[in-house]
Amino acid sequence: MIRITYALEDSRLAEQIRDDLSEFSRLARPMLIVLASAAALSNAQVQAEIERAHEQRAQILPILLEHIDLPPTLSGLKALDFSGGYQRERLLNRLAQIAPTRGKVRRANRQALTIIATIAAAMFALALFALANGIVGFPVAEYNEDATFQAQWVDGLIRETLEHVQPRSTADALNFPATYAAAPTRVRLYVRGTATALPSERQN
Repeated sequence: MIRITYALEDSRLAEQIRDDLSEFSRLARPMLIVLASAAALSNAQVQAEIERAHEQRAQILPILLEHIDLPPTLSGLKALDFSGGYQRERLLNRLAQIAPTRGKVRRANRQALTIIATIAAAMFALALFALANGIVGFPVAEYNEDATFQAQWVDGLIRETLEHVQPRSTADALNFPATYAAAPTRVRLYVRGTATALPSERQN
């Protein structure tokens, strides 16, 4: 969105500029064009528009209509000098440089995503090629260490429970099915592993 702030006597020029900038109606960022004349810069409403643009972090383009110095609120901004008369092409070229439309931004984003996707696909293909040709391999030793640690961790958690249910005599072995059924569900798999004579459960 483009807003134009100006003094009342510059309203005709403001309308002409507004018509000329119709193709820039969908800017990526809001913009304020300041038609800078002595009358405009002393106008409280124009000053308020400039302050609001700063608060909104909008782009600001001063257009000099007279040979005057810009106030501190516009200092550091590159102004277009139209003190000798309005130049439509210069204005359009400046806006094309500093204010890309949303369509251009979307196209640039799509191009960037295409490049990223291409790089990711190439890296994935390279990784598959390396695995298939034995250039790189899975860290088997590290996986084995992890499995050993997990087994020790599980053993530490259930050892005390298993100590109470493991068969230690013929009578214990005969009563083991009842012991197995009474064991907590979370340790039944491990309890089952302590007796080889227990019939396997049928799978549905």
